[in-house]
Amino acid sequence: MAPRVLVTGASGFIGLHITGELLSRGYRVIGTVRTHKEGEQMLKDFAQEFPSAPGGQLLYVVIPDISAIGSFDNVFQLNSDVSYAIHTACPTPPVGEGSLEETMLCPAVEGTLNLLRAIKRYANDSVKNVVYTSSLSACWNLDKVEDKSFIIDELSWNNYKWEDINDDNRYLAYSVAKKKAEKAAWKFWEDEKPLFKLTAVVSPFVFGPQRFDWKAKKEVLSGSAEIVSNLLSSASTLQDLQETPISLAVDVRDLAVYHILPLTNSALEQKRLLPIAGKFSGQRILNVINENFPELNGKVLLGKPNDVLQIEGLKAPEYNNKKTLALIEHEFMSVDRSIADTVIQILRVNTTK
Repeated sequence: MAPRVLVTGASGFIGLHITGELLSRGYRVIGTVRTHKEGEQMLKDFAQEFPSAPGGQLLYVVIPDISAIGSFDNVFQLNSDVSYAIHTACPTPPVGEGSLEETMLCPAVEGTLNLLRAIKRYANDSVKNVVYTSSLSACWNLDKVEDKSFIIDELSWNNYKWEDINDDNRYLAYSVAKKKAEKAAWKFWEDEKPLFKLTAVVSPFVFGPQRFDWKAKKEVLSGSAEIVSNLLSSASTLQDLQETPISLAVDVRDLAVYHILPLTNSALEQKRLLPIAGKFSGQRILNVINENFPELNGKVLLGKPNDVLQIEGLKAPEYNNKKTLALIEHEFMSVDRSIADTVIQILRVNTTK
C-alpha cells in the first residue's frame, strides 16, 4: 500500500498544491483543515481532478486550533500508518482579532511543537520524515534589505525579538513567529531525539496559479495573487506600485516539489532548503502583464519598464542558495512565467463572459 502523508494546512494555497502533487505521485494523504466545510470542499475539488483515485486516498481531519494542547494527538492515535508529515499550517498577516501573541506567535510555535510531540508520542516508529514550511521572513532583517553585503543563505536568521514587537506591526510579528517556530522545531529534534528526520523548506514570496480556479476569484484572493490582481486593476495607481513588495520569489508548483523530495531523499534530511527562483517587484509584474497580454495595453500602469533590473538590484535582498541547488536537481520556473500563469488564471476566472 502507498505511504500515507499528513499535510497540515492542506486547504491553503501551498497546502493544496502539496496535496495535489502527493496524490499525483500515488501517495495517500490526510489533510488537516480548520472546518468541515473546508475539508468537504477539498475532497470535492480533488475528486474532480483525480476521478479514478481509489477511495480513501485523501482524507481530512478538522483541527480548529493547532495551538490547543494535544491538537494533533487524535490524528496519530486513529491513523497508525502515517509515514511522513508536512507542516504548512501557520497564520499569516493580517490575522483575526486578539493579541499578536494569541493569534500569531502561539499558533506558529505551539502548533509546530504539538505536531512534533504527537509524532514522538504516538508515531515515533512509523513517521520517518517531517518537513516544516519556514519563511524567508525568518531569515532577513528589514533594515538590511538594501545592504548588499547582507546575503541570505541557508544559515541566515533575522535578529528580531518578540519583545520588540508591537500590535501595529503584524508583518514583523510574523517574521519573529516563523523564526521562533522553526528554531523550536530544531530544538525539539535535538533535545527529544525522536526517530524521524527533519527538513525545513524556507519559502520566499510564492507566485503561481491557485490549485483550483474558484480560489482565484477576486473576493477570496490573498497573498501574492492579490498583489498581482491589484496591479491588474485599471484603478491601480503609482502608490499601489510603490507599495508592492520587492523581494524574492518561487512558483508554488516548484515549492510543492521541494516539500515532497525530502520525504524519500536522505541527502535532504536535517537541512534547510532555500528554493528561490529570482527577484520580483511591482515593476516586473507590470512588465509581464504589458508584454504578454496585449488586450490589457493601455488599461494597466506602465511604470518604468526599463528600470526593473535596477529597481530589484537596489531594493531586493541578495541571496545565495547554492547549497540547496547542489542537493536538488530541479529547474525552477522563471519568476516571469509564474507571474504570467497567475495573471492567466485571474483573468480567466474573473472576466465576465
